[in-house]
Amino acid sequence: MTKSPSSLIAGDDVLGDLVDWHAAGQRVALITLIAIDGATPRPLGAQMAVAADGRYTGYLSGGCIEPSVAQEAVQSISENRNRHVRYGKGGPYFDIKLPCGSGLDLFIDQGLTNATLERISDHRRYRRPFVHVTETQTGLSTITPMAPQGKTHVSNGIFHRVHLPTPRVLLVGGGPALTAIAHLIAAAGFDLDIVTPDDVARTALNNAGLTSRALVNASSDRLAALDPWTAAIVAFHEHEWEAPVLAEILRTPCFYIGAMGGRQAHTNRIAQLTEMGIPSAQHTRIRSPIGLLPGAKSRATLAVGILAELVAEAKAAGLMA
Repeated sequence: MTKSPSSLIAGDDVLGDLVDWHAAGQRVALITLIAIDGATPRPLGAQMAVAADGRYTGYLSGGCIEPSVAQEAVQSISENRNRHVRYGKGGPYFDIKLPCGSGLDLFIDQGLTNATLERISDHRRYRRPFVHVTETQTGLSTITPMAPQGKTHVSNGIFHRVHLPTPRVLLVGGGPALTAIAHLIAAAGFDLDIVTPDDVARTALNNAGLTSRALVNASSDRLAALDPWTAAIVAFHEHEWEAPVLAEILRTPCFYIGAMGGRQAHTNRIAQLTEMGIPSAQHTRIRSPIGLLPGAKSRATLAVGILAELVAEAKAAGLMA
């Protein structure tokens, strides 16, 4: 068995590979952690995707069971039969031990229809949250809109798996720190949109293999097209762009807004936003100084601190486990 290459975030979001493998003509199986007896490093609803040729992505434990699960899934695909399997406490796999001493119940679904996979693909393409409802006795699947505050849960043998759009990041800025910040965010696997008025920064980004757009006008560059599953990071060394950019971003429901700069710079930007008519209640949405490493004075410590804060905010928003 071989594991497909993926980013850190892609390891938690397996539906992209599942849809792609199916579109390429592979039969596929979706494995979901549907019950936990004890403690586990992965949450209820954690998933793996497996193709008939043995490729797999995702993980359901700390690394104890994934190759075995992939083999079980390939067997399920070949038999055209869904399976319930249990690993750990009370399970039949005596040669596979879970250090946590828990029991994990998995549902292997190799019967996803073309229509179901197409609906999953459409919801992902248009960044719409949805619930994958599976009757674990029959394998019948339906895709429904997500109710407000909906959570992954099982009820009367029916598993409701909430799927939110993958977190993405708008990075707007310039100066020497921009490339370092962009590099770490991209390496973590976030879908990253970089916008900068700085030609030198754009060249550095291009040399690092990162694409960017030129910032010409805060409103004309669709900075306001941000959804509740998007974070915005404003990272200018020179601050004249900040107020108009932040004014656009504050009109959106994005889950996180961070702005680079010290306390005096933040005081100045708040004064500018007030003059522009942005309500004071909105000002508190801006995190500044940015990052979880106070007093960062190098690109490395600044970028690491920003990434850490971004991940913490994404986790608090329910976008990451």
